This record gives sequence, C-alpha cells and structure tokens, in this order.
Amino acid sequence: MAKLQKGEHILGLTNVVFEKDRLCSACHAGKQVGAPHPAKNIMTTTRPLKLLHMDLFGPVAYISIGGNKYGLVIVDDYSRFTWVFFLQDKSEVQGVLRKFIKRAQNEFEVKIKNIRSDNGTEFKNTSIEQFLDEEGMKHEFSAPYTPQQNGIVERKNRTLIEDARTMLDEYKTPDHFWAEAINTVCHAINRLYLHKILDKTAYELLTGNMPKVHYFRVFGCKCFILNKKPKSSKFAPKVDEGFFFGYGTNEHAYRVFNKTTGCVETSVDVTFDETNGSQVEQVNPNLVEEEEPPFQAIKKMAIGEVRPREAQAQEQDEPSSSTRVEPPSIPLDQGQSQDHGDDHDHEQDQEIHEDGETHEPQGQNNDGDDEEPIQRQSQVTHPRVHQSVQRDHPVDNILGSIQRGVTTRSRLQNFCGFYSFVSSLEPLRVEEALEDLDLVLAM
Repeated sequence: MAKLQKGEHILGLTNVVFEKDRLCSACHAGKQVGAPHPAKNIMTTTRPLKLLHMDLFGPVAYISIGGNKYGLVIVDDYSRFTWVFFLQDKSEVQGVLRKFIKRAQNEFEVKIKNIRSDNGTEFKNTSIEQFLDEEGMKHEFSAPYTPQQNGIVERKNRTLIEDARTMLDEYKTPDHFWAEAINTVCHAINRLYLHKILDKTAYELLTGNMPKVHYFRVFGCKCFILNKKPKSSKFAPKVDEGFFFGYGTNEHAYRVFNKTTGCVETSVDVTFDETNGSQVEQVNPNLVEEEEPPFQAIKKMAIGEVRPREAQAQEQDEPSSSTRVEPPSIPLDQGQSQDHGDDHDHEQDQEIHEDGETHEPQGQNNDGDDEEPIQRQSQVTHPRVHQSVQRDHPVDNILGSIQRGVTTRSRLQNFCGFYSFVSSLEPLRVEEALEDLDLVLAM
C-alpha cells in the first residue's frame, strides 16, 4: 500500500502513513511459515559411533516374506554408515536397539556417546531411557513435527525407499520382496556413496579399508541354482531357476529365491543372467573387463551384521583340518633287526636314567667300521605331512571285532532279509514260529 501511494498508482488514498511498529496477529495467522533449516557444511563428530541417528518407517502396505511391516534405520553421524533392521511390530524396537548397541560397542571397542531420534513412543519410553542411563548415553530428541532436526536419517529413509522401488521395478519383482530390496540397497550405498565432506565411502570411514564390489549383481536378475539334493532321475535338471535379491549377512554366499521350491536359499553355486534388464543398453561390453566367477567373487565380500570384516586371503601351504600328520620316524640302529618277530627281543635296547640321558645297552655291538660312539641327535625330526583325508577311527571307539569290517545299513538290511527266508516251511502256529530262532530274529 505504501508503494502504491508513493507512486500515485491509485486514487482516494492520501495522507496515510504505514509503519510496522507492532506485530500483526492477523497477518501471522494467515501467513506463518516454518523456520528455515540450512544444510550443515561442518563435521560435528570426530570418530565413528559417537552419535547415532535412528528412525522407524512403516507400516508398509505389503508384508515382507519374513512377515515384517516396519524398518528401523540407524545411521552413524561421522561415516554415514547405515544399518537396517526389519520388525513385525513397533514394540520390537527396544530389544533390537539393546542388542545393536551392545554388539557395536563390543565389536568396535568404542563407546557410543549420544543417540538422536524423534519423539515416537517406540524411542521415548521408560525402558529405553533406563537402558541408556545404565550405559551412560545421552538421548537427544528432535522437536515435535520437525523432522529436519533429524534430517540425516530422514533423508536416508527416502534414499532407501526410492532406490528399493527402482530395483523392484527393474525386473518386475513382486512387492512383498521390499525388505530384501531395502537390505540390498543399504549394502550397496554403504560401499558406493561418497561422504559429502570427507570424500570417502562410508565403508572406508568405518572400517579403514576400501570396499570391494567384485561380487555385486543386479537385483532381481534371473539365476540358476545348483541343486545338490538327491535327484529322482538321472535326467533330472541339475539346476533350479530363481532370481537374486541379496547377499549373505554372516556367510560368503548369495541370497536367492528358488522358484521350484518357493523358498529363500543361501548358495554360492549360482550362475546369473543379467542380460534382459534395462541396463543392457547402457553398458558397453567392450569396455567391461572379464568378470570373475561368482563363487570366487563372493569370497571378497565383507561379512558381519554390525561390523563388516573382510576375509583374509590364506595361502594353501598349511595343511587343512583333514590333514593327517604322522609322527616322526625313528631310524633303526644297524644292530637292530627289522623283523617283526624279533620286536620282543629288542624292547629294552635303550635305558633312560634319572638324569634324562639316553644310554645304549652295554652288550650291544656295532658292526660298523667307525670305532667312535654314536651320538644321538637332540633335535626332533620334523613330522611328515600327508595331504590325505583321515578315515581311521580310534580303536577304542570301534564296536565289535575289527576283522568283521564295516557294517552298513544296506548290509544289515540284506542280513535281516536273508534270515526271513531261511525256513522253507512256513509255520502254521505261533508256537512253531517261536521255536525257530532264525525266524524270531527276522521278525
């Protein structure tokens, strides 16, 4: 109005002074807006697990294959590393949070200082507050209806859901696999997204190692799973068809859905077919290096639900657990006979005295030309290692006579079947049947 009056753009408005000397309640009632929340461009934490952001999303309209409807997202403030836990009900947040905090402090050997969440009853209750007081942690809350104060985990929720929606649509995967999609997205962004300020991946900031992505596969792609179960026919197929939707948590294996059995399986003997998705037109096969087989690439994946640990590459020079180590062979003396029948005559070839020294018997003669006494070597000969599987059982654990050999179930079946046909005449009465011991044993 003051601008209109000053520029003489209207008629009938003269000698009016506009001064904003007080708060207009009517204007605020009609035009009040929220306070701005600018982006933070500084680091407020100096180490991982000093501050954790957490939030709960759900309920999801589709129940997952595990029967879950909620997802608990925990983000580390320093590294932006993310953990996702799926729940069937909000009441499970207390137990999952207790377990995670104890495992994180034990595996990382650091103390969690603060946690930040919203004012939901799943976080703001006496049970969690009592647990945090016992652990010496401070619980920070965002203002009511102000998710911007907990924006790190809120933005992470949006990223997880949007990426999971995209992955489900790539191969038209059913919606009830949303939990597996979010879990795979969380696994990927921890190793692919760079920190805005530190310019490193969350995996490297948390563990100190650069992430390995040799084993990454396209979510929902067709795969062929080796069926190791007994087959009903010689010509039955050796593989079952399914699709890929994740990686193992505590094992070097892929998680796949077997369409033949309708079950989720964890296997390493998987072959992937990633040629029928929209990414085919975006990848130049001439620029892509030769890929490793899946069973070799998955071995480079770091495993661990809370702290991912990489498997150390071990050389195969050391004997395996099935290696049999024989005791060192003692060389026979020249005057000692090698005939097994004379073992009793040479039982006392050496006498061990109290001073620990070993002396030969005085009556033993040496046929060699050297007149100097033979000196025993104090060093123990290294054992000979044979790369063979140990199949011998201790004698104390063997039942019956050793000369009888191994009795299998098939032999026992033939044994019982033989006795059932020993008698050529079938008894007519019970008394006659009980008199035949072989028939009683067969029964």
